[in-house]
Amino acid sequence: MKIIGIIILLFSSVLSYAQIKDYSQRAFDSDTCCWRLLSASKNYRAAAELIVQYMKECSGTKNTHALNWHAGQMFALSNDGIQARKYFKKTYSFVYKIGSDDDGKMWYYYAKGTVAFVERRRKRLQKILRHWEAHYPCTKNYFALKKLYDNWDLTYAEASQ
Repeated sequence: MKIIGIIILLFSSVLSYAQIKDYSQRAFDSDTCCWRLLSASKNYRAAAELIVQYMKECSGTKNTHALNWHAGQMFALSNDGIQARKYFKKTYSFVYKIGSDDDGKMWYYYAKGTVAFVERRRKRLQKILRHWEAHYPCTKNYFALKKLYDNWDLTYAEASQ
């Protein structure tokens, strides 16, 4: 029975790749479609690859920032730190740190802290958390980083849930 389910999932993924150009970004990114359905069924690798394929084939994509972040998350959840890092790093730059309001700066530290976890750089994540505590309000992104730090010995999938 599991084999039949896997075959159906793979077949539906192939159809999704073939028809990917037909989806607006809003439809593609909705909770009832595409990569989010794959993610909900814990098929993180396929979800990540579908996001990457969408970004390649739909050059008019407006919010690549969000799609890169979600691709990074899906790769991280599938234990592919190299690809996760690649896509996470496309969502922030040093400019956020020096030329943004507090929201931009907090995003910079959140994304950089997530990369530190994926790279297994505990001291860097600890430094980011201390800086955040000293300069910014403790938002849900701060608590997400804290959760990663507090669950250091777990995978991203385990630590972030």
